[in-house]
Amino acid sequence: MVSWSLPAAVLCVVSPASAQSLLTFTKDIAPIVWARCATCHRPGEIGPFSLLTYDDAKRRATQIAEVTSRRLMPPWKPEPGKGDFESERRLTDAELQKIQQWIHDGAPEGDRADLPPRPVPLMTSGGWQLGTPDLVVAMPEPYTVRAEAGDIFRTFVIPIPTTTPRYVRGMEFKAGNARVVHHANIGVDRTRSSRLLDLRDPEPGYVGGMVPDARYPEGHLLGWTPGQAPHPVSPGTAWRLDPGSDLVLQLHLQPTGKPEPLQVSVAFFFTDEPPTRSPVGLRLGSETIDIPAGERQYSIADRYVVPVDVDVLAIQPHAHNLARRMEATATLPDGSTQWLIAINDWDFRWQDVYRYARPVALPRGTTIAMRYVYDNSAANVRNPHVPPARVVWGQNTTDEMGDLWIQMVARASADVATLSADVQRKRSGEDLAAYTKLLAADPTNPLRHDAVANLYLEAGRWDDASAHLRRSLELNPQSASTHYNLGYAMARRGQANEAVAEFREALRLDPDYAQAHNNLGAVLLMLGRAGEARDHYRRAVALRPDNVEAHANLGSLLSREGRAADAILEFKQALALKADDPQSLGGLAWIRATAADASLRNPPEAVAMAERAAALTGHRDLSVLDALAAAYASAGRYEDAATVARTAIAQATMLQQPAVAAQFRERLALYQKGQPYRIRK
Repeated sequence: MVSWSLPAAVLCVVSPASAQSLLTFTKDIAPIVWARCATCHRPGEIGPFSLLTYDDAKRRATQIAEVTSRRLMPPWKPEPGKGDFESERRLTDAELQKIQQWIHDGAPEGDRADLPPRPVPLMTSGGWQLGTPDLVVAMPEPYTVRAEAGDIFRTFVIPIPTTTPRYVRGMEFKAGNARVVHHANIGVDRTRSSRLLDLRDPEPGYVGGMVPDARYPEGHLLGWTPGQAPHPVSPGTAWRLDPGSDLVLQLHLQPTGKPEPLQVSVAFFFTDEPPTRSPVGLRLGSETIDIPAGERQYSIADRYVVPVDVDVLAIQPHAHNLARRMEATATLPDGSTQWLIAINDWDFRWQDVYRYARPVALPRGTTIAMRYVYDNSAANVRNPHVPPARVVWGQNTTDEMGDLWIQMVARASADVATLSADVQRKRSGEDLAAYTKLLAADPTNPLRHDAVANLYLEAGRWDDASAHLRRSLELNPQSASTHYNLGYAMARRGQANEAVAEFREALRLDPDYAQAHNNLGAVLLMLGRAGEARDHYRRAVALRPDNVEAHANLGSLLSREGRAADAILEFKQALALKADDPQSLGGLAWIRATAADASLRNPPEAVAMAERAAALTGHRDLSVLDALAAAYASAGRYEDAATVARTAIAQATMLQQPAVAAQFRERLALYQKGQPYRIRK
């Protein structure tokens, strides 16, 4: 393995400096210290002392010589030559030689006129490393971390004051008090369900983790660990921030033995350029870790075969105190292997998102493999258990984890859906294995049954999900969310009446459960009870004006009832919240193509929206295909309309929906005659 020690000539023998070669802080050392050290070693950051000025560095000269010679500082864990990363903090041999010689020569200051301008982020206490933010949000009041020992998991919710959609090119987290923040997971909640949990807790934030509605922007590695440098997103991958969103910060806190104030802040950096690429986050690892006490060479491994050509943009390893080594490689279809990353001396205190200096191109069929090795013996100085004890997978510091997150993009836009679906399949399988094991150890815990059921719901295994949800309700019949999920499973199984009963029970327990109102409306509409459905859709929208699905459902119902102008308003509201909502795009396109009132028709707009909706749904949604064919016909493109109608007929036949196929045949006959479809007044 690569050794971090340097040749003795570098560390112990420093040539006497001549007058001409004398190194000074102002001319030679300040640029190195500011670039490699001061991002952490400055007021308000995690470094225990500042290194911004000559006096700061002079005072710590002996310590600097020691920790840099041993390559302990600046902390940079990846082994050289096993991944080419941007913004490496590792000192070059030449930089290390300069620091050692400068200290050997008495650490002279030099002429202050030679001091270059300090980098902008270092000019003021608490400066932002990515520059001047477009928006800064912060906890409105501090939270006091209590003195008692033990891990604390608390989630804080911060409204983001934006009135229009924005594209985020960078985000920077400031802990405020890095002594107590072990790490942060960062999500965005458009539903305000996180805010409700916060309001119910008398203190700032609430106990526990992020709710499912609080999500990472798809494919982005958001989070913070001590020493982690902020980075702008890769070109073309800015993520959309919708108005009305809340920033959700799940913090892992570690008390220091005395009360500590905590008030975090986050800076946003925006761009006007929408994303042109869709990143995907692949997770490799194990959630069934079980390390016996005393075991020195416990290992986990995982692998993934890339289904399409991809570019790897960034990589983020994560483990706790027992990990000693980790590595990841890519074996290409031709049998050649290249390193993605290797860390030979894992340190829980220094974790980062490592972004490649250039995207790593991996062709379809490449196998990405990772391996972690753990030491649960007394010889591991970082072992939190004295004497060593059995350690299993878990979120606490004294538990263990082993994840490797890989950010990648499909090289061809047509492959995005394939890559996303395949990565989700792998992730769901791993989560199911982990939570099934946890459930087996605690079978009377309704929350464990709910967690397993949710994974079955994601996989479309309605019967398995229903079994766990029913068991959860036997243990805790007052859970509105469990009744809601069971109603959802019943609806997907085609058991509409049973679904109605479960949604109504969820609403009896929680009358303001907006999504239950929305889904109850959808099932009632299936049963032909349009008036009741409309009432529930309106209630869902009133409770949650940001509910895209409820606006779209209400718009669809109003459109069916011939209330085109009202439907347009609902679809527009949904699209203001989510510009790429395919149901709303398709619904609005249908009206713009087929409305009886000519003033409401707009064929070019209908075509643009229907084509976008079809692309988003992979040309597999029959209602969207209906809108697309009608839009083409309205624009006089009858051959295109007929082609889409034939595609829809084939899909409806394959799905065994003869009534839908017959409807498309009627439309096709019109298009073949050169006639558009129009809604009758």
